[in-house]
Amino acid sequence: MDEADLAQKREQDMIKAALSSRERSLQSPDGKCIWCKDEIIVVGTAFCSAECGDDYNKYQREMKQRLGRQYQ
Repeated sequence: MDEADLAQKREQDMIKAALSSRERSLQSPDGKCIWCKDEIIVVGTAFCSAECGDDYNKYQREMKQRLGRQYQ
């Protein structure tokens, strides 16, 4: 193997590591919004609207902050 082959393999390994460590995208198990649980989701998302997505993400951030404070 020459240096170009080694560099290409190293690059592929780094891409694989990055892809495997990323967070999984949210999915709806039943086709309904995972936040409000009433409306049909927009294709490719887990929410019925941007507002529900924003509310869900805000709630998740707040929960992480609260949990962090409990252990301080």
